[in-house]
Amino acid sequence: MEALQFKGKIENGMIRLPSEYKDYDEEQLQVIVLIKKPLENENSINKKEKLRLAFQKMADVPMFSKIDNPVTWQKKLRDEWE
Repeated sequence: MEALQFKGKIENGMIRLPSEYKDYDEEQLQVIVLIKKPLENENSINKKEKLRLAFQKMADVPMFSKIDNPVTWQKKLRDEWE
């Protein structure tokens, strides 16, 4: 028995062999599928934590304290876009 290793995607329930393995067409095979999944909530925790840290940093910086009239400030910003 030979072992082939490649990465791919399951599409409509099918796994396509890369063209480099075309000589194995019509051969009997045994399939073991290893699916790489991120740990549950791993990405969302990281994103939430990054967002929380960003908001925490923003709270320490007086970003808008110099704005006397927010409406005038907004209008001025919008005028720059035109």
